[in-house]
Amino acid sequence: MGCTVAHESWYWVGLLTVLQPRVTTVTSLADFVFDICRSESRDIAGRVALLLWQIWAARNDVIWNDAHHTSTSIGRKALDAWHQWQEVHKHRSSSVVQHRQNRVQVWEKPNESWLKCNVDAVFHDRNHITSFACCVRDSRGQFIWA
Repeated sequence: MGCTVAHESWYWVGLLTVLQPRVTTVTSLADFVFDICRSESRDIAGRVALLLWQIWAARNDVIWNDAHHTSTSIGRKALDAWHQWQEVHKHRSSSVVQHRQNRVQVWEKPNESWLKCNVDAVFHDRNHITSFACCVRDSRGQFIWA
């Protein structure tokens, strides 16, 4: 929290007035993050999360690759990631339904003496559950294993 590049990147993301006052009132990064999550909007908390992730990635890049990043580039990457996340989630539900309605799939047999394994997965956001299944068929389309 005392890094000059990190502080300057707060400015580029438009979070300086949100983050700067907390530096003197919290004792750890965890307190810093929890205070933001408790008292700021989802938009602000999301931008802070992505900014912290970009700062962490830039720091690792310095340590492991001796690659130095400017506060401007860190801030831009965080903002770009935030805008991409918003766009994906804004159109997510309508595009998933539309995509499913427009998609027609026909199973194709594998080459002779080959097996084909079809896999599908589903992600239940509300329940935090992921499920998957697979089905193996031979070149004649005969069921082998699931």
